[in-house]
Amino acid sequence: MHIRQKLFFLNHSYNTAFVLSLLCYTLSMCFISVRAGSLEIHGFYLLLFGWMSFGLNSYFLCWLANILYVVSACIVIRKAKSLFWLSLPLPVLGILLVFCETFPNYETGQDAALSLSTGYWLWYVALLLITLACILLRIRNARKEPEYSRRFGA
Repeated sequence: MHIRQKLFFLNHSYNTAFVLSLLCYTLSMCFISVRAGSLEIHGFYLLLFGWMSFGLNSYFLCWLANILYVVSACIVIRKAKSLFWLSLPLPVLGILLVFCETFPNYETGQDAALSLSTGYWLWYVALLLITLACILLRIRNARKEPEYSRRFGA
């Protein structure tokens, strides 16, 4: 494969990963993300009010992945190759909720068993895809730099 064909593939692969990530993220807001006993919480509700879980196990850290998701989306849109490392903690922050066994239920005053549902897994796939898009963008730009440097003597 010539360099031009590889760059064409990388350009379209990071765009595809980005669009699929946005699609998964949007869909995850519509589905139930967390079940705790009889309580079912949708992704949109968690996005809006997840910051209130500050100090509760790793729920707040998991919610911080939403902020890094927006930052990573801006990185891909602006093609800011030097900031791609900000997307690397996304999969780690997103998976933290898997290790939580209970969820505080303030209505009953007891902790309920936590189970993750479709919305959570779509959200996590979106985090993985945006991280992949940032990495592919970085690879694409790293391969373009030497050609640019040779051509213009920089």
